[in-house]
Amino acid sequence: MTNPHHLPPIHAIRVFEAAARLGNFTRTGEALGMTQAAVSYQIKLLEDRLGFALFERKARHVELTARGRQLAQGTSEAFRMLERTFREVREDRDSVLTITALPTFCSNWLVPRIGNFQIAHPEFAVRIDSRSEVVDIAGGDADIGIRLGHGRWDGLEARFLFADTITPLVPARAVERFGPIDTPADLLKLRLFGPMSWWRDWFDNAGADPSGLPERAALELETQSMEIAAAIAAGDAAVAVSPLYFAEQIAAGILVRPFEAELDHKVAHYLVYDRNRAREPKIRSFVEWMLFQPMAFCLNQPAPAFPDAGETV
Repeated sequence: MTNPHHLPPIHAIRVFEAAARLGNFTRTGEALGMTQAAVSYQIKLLEDRLGFALFERKARHVELTARGRQLAQGTSEAFRMLERTFREVREDRDSVLTITALPTFCSNWLVPRIGNFQIAHPEFAVRIDSRSEVVDIAGGDADIGIRLGHGRWDGLEARFLFADTITPLVPARAVERFGPIDTPADLLKLRLFGPMSWWRDWFDNAGADPSGLPERAALELETQSMEIAAAIAAGDAAVAVSPLYFAEQIAAGILVRPFEAELDHKVAHYLVYDRNRAREPKIRSFVEWMLFQPMAFCLNQPAPAFPDAGETV
């Protein structure tokens, strides 16, 4: 591997590249905002470092030596490549929108709708990061995110989207097999998927007796989407999940929502982004688009006043 300390100073190389193109130290100084003497000094520094002359000094101009011509060709190509790379990076920053979101929100809400954003804003390409881990938005790992928490993240602007709530959902096939779900106790005819703590809290919140609940859930998977898919496939289970994520399946009759009662988790989903970048067109466009989406049940409700607890992601 090449040791970068073996290279001459990059400023001297830049001055040489310009002087080789322009063939005149005075014009090189004008192009780089330097004096002619400063240009001569940088060229002399480079020649001393290399151990041979790069230019033949003439009365009104300079000419490259044979070795100077060889070096000029390589440095010119290198600087063109650098300029192209930096231009591509700048264009990528301006035209590619990177969104980070929780997996279930990503697959069940964002992905089915992101095409509408791209139709409205064809000037932006979109990348979606659906990892569960927190992505460093302030550090530039993503442009914008949808996070679950209390609305406070250092250095980030947070726009309230909707509260995080839980209610039981039942596949329509399970209702057909086991009969209607008219009371919370009727849920006990089915296997229960999802965290059992959610089930107990939902029963308490709904004013139902949780004593008949099993000690542990029949199935608990990494995401709510996985649990719903497993319940639909099994046909004998109910799942404690966020109803927002599955609004389309409810509307299509694939899932049944037996009760209006929802358990409020005291956290909410927020749209977050670096406040110092709020005026960038791609961020401003997505924020405006996102805040005007019809989020079933929830959007435009006032942001809750949460306690000063630690953030959840």
